[in-house]
Amino acid sequence: MKYIFFCGLVLIAACTSCAQNSNDFLNEVKAKLESGTAVSAILTNKNYSSLHELTSFRALVKKHATATPIEMAPIDEPGKKIVVKGILKNKSGQPVPGVVIYCYQTDAKGWYAADRPHVGGNEGDRGHARLFGYVKTGTDGSFTLQTVKPAGYPQSDLPAHIHVEILDLPDYADLITEFLFDDDERLTGSIREQALRVGFLNAKPEAAPSPYAQLFSYTIILEK
Repeated sequence: MKYIFFCGLVLIAACTSCAQNSNDFLNEVKAKLESGTAVSAILTNKNYSSLHELTSFRALVKKHATATPIEMAPIDEPGKKIVVKGILKNKSGQPVPGVVIYCYQTDAKGWYAADRPHVGGNEGDRGHARLFGYVKTGTDGSFTLQTVKPAGYPQSDLPAHIHVEILDLPDYADLITEFLFDDDERLTGSIREQALRVGFLNAKPEAAPSPYAQLFSYTIILEK
């Protein structure tokens, strides 16, 4: 009985220490972002990797989103390095600047979390994926992501994709879509037809500057 009680005290102490460490790191991140540290430097810093699933951390990243290219993966992240370029337009073909775009994805294994494929299902993945970023469109409506090419989910035939969300704009409808990769071996037949029918965006690989292996370009059209 004494042993169980002692183990309980140790567990409580460990949890308290983890919470304190998270708060210390969050305060550190907040101070850095407010002093001008780039969001990319925060997202790719392994000292903060344990914070990525926290809503409070993600809120800080969103608050400090800019129109500069954003790096979503650490430099030593396994997988093929890619650049994703997008441009946001309205139905008249005019660029839409200053819009915050949320992106999240799996890693090269097809996992959203560092230690498992999913974080409690779709909504868990959406709110807690390890590889994520917020980027703002520039004056020409463009934005850039620097990341690794995601893989499709394990034990699934779904193609690889990057989730893209644009929400709560006063003049446009919410948009939730996916960036697909034309060279994905899973993107064939009926799966390709269905993906394009529901409005997901597909792009062919292009040459990319070193150290990136591929470039993919997408155009997003916002609806009123």
